Amino acid sequence: MKPDTSAYARAHAATLKGHPLESEALIRAARMLEQARTRPGDTKAFAEALDFNFKLWTVFQADVSDPASPLPLKLREELLSLSLYMDRSIRSLLREFDDKILQGMIDVNRTLASETGRANHSIDRSAGSGLEL
Repeated sequence: MKPDTSAYARAHAATLKGHPLESEALIRAARMLEQARTRPGDTKAFAEALDFNFKLWTVFQADVSDPASPLPLKLREELLSLSLYMDRSIRSLLREFDDKILQGMIDVNRTLASETGRANHSIDRSAGSGLEL
């Protein structure tokens, strides 16, 4: 029997903020897509993976579209472009499965997760060094 880890997951998520939360959500999105790929007949897992990715990228899209966003304009534009790519990819996969499109989505999620993780690590290291960001 599988142990119930949902309480741990909720507590863990409640402690995450900013870049670590974004990074973890992107890793989860990529993992869900990869797991769905390994079970081609499991349409429920595939639909859940696409739905999670759609919701995640909708949040990113809303955040970067907000004029009060603290992110630099160029970064906001790049993230908006990525979110539109993800929207198109999801719509395409809902019509017809394409492994190249699915791999592209996984790659975007993993790359951005890695970058947000690096940004958080840089901020953490500089916080104790007296540097101001």
